[in-house]
Amino acid sequence: MRLEEIKITMLGTTGAGKTSYLLGMYAVMQTGVQGFTLAAKDMDLDLELTQRWEKLISLKGEDRWPTPNAATMEYYGFDFSYGFHPLMGFEWLDYRGLALGDRSTEQDVAELVQYLQASSCLFLCISGEHLISEITPTTVRELKSDRMNQFIQQYISVNKNPHPQKPFPVAIIITKYDLCHHRDKDEIIADVKKLFQALFTPNSGWLVMICPVSLGKELGDAPEKANIVPVNVHLPVVFAVYSQLRAYGLKLKDQRDRQTLVLEATKQQNPLIQFIKASQLREQASQLETNQTEIATVEENMKLLSQELQQASLYFNGSEVTADV
Repeated sequence: MRLEEIKITMLGTTGAGKTSYLLGMYAVMQTGVQGFTLAAKDMDLDLELTQRWEKLISLKGEDRWPTPNAATMEYYGFDFSYGFHPLMGFEWLDYRGLALGDRSTEQDVAELVQYLQASSCLFLCISGEHLISEITPTTVRELKSDRMNQFIQQYISVNKNPHPQKPFPVAIIITKYDLCHHRDKDEIIADVKKLFQALFTPNSGWLVMICPVSLGKELGDAPEKANIVPVNVHLPVVFAVYSQLRAYGLKLKDQRDRQTLVLEATKQQNPLIQFIKASQLREQASQLETNQTEIATVEENMKLLSQELQQASLYFNGSEVTADV
């Protein structure tokens, strides 16, 4: 089983830690979680990301951190695998954080909107440094959450609205969580929901994960000296794959139900017609068996991934839910 390749867009302003997050996520997923691994499709890209991660964990001082992305756009291709068998490929876009503040006529903004409109999952990256205390109108300007909401509107403008049977997955990633972890988790979640209220409205069709991530619990005290120990950095990608499996599973179950109806209808016909259609009946039964086997495989993978997602907060149609199978 191999799912259709998807695109992932991560929105976040300069300084939100998008590149550092990407490096940490890739380093963790190279080793793997629950038998799932991530690998760059290009071996040179794998080497580049690994070297940049080694620099991040070995150096001390300001030089350890990646410089803000000066290029207009960078695209990374990855394969998400189980037992080294590719399960799903995806393309990841890295762009200048300043693009969130540029006019729509700028080339990088136009490219970002176009990529977003073709994406199957959205990551919203907000820095914990702006969640140290209760949010204010200043927080909105610093995080550019209002601008992120506008980009989401651009997605809706060319795509069908998400709905309960086909929700659109959005991961809200709180980077640098070490800077705000002193606050009560429920208070932080409540603030995040205020920043992106439309994603949490009833019957809106959004499947949303709020996930705190960090490159180390000690970074809040001495970011230039502390050891790098990633926390939760794999969860957004796990969520993206889980969401695609969920959608594919629903599609397979719909096919199964329709195949079952056709098979039962054929069996209800008189014996002579059944004899004439014997070959067709066997083919229908075989298709149904294949479908059931694939559903079982999807559910097995979803069960493994859902265990990891217990560490994050999931919301569907505005209500908190658990990752189901």
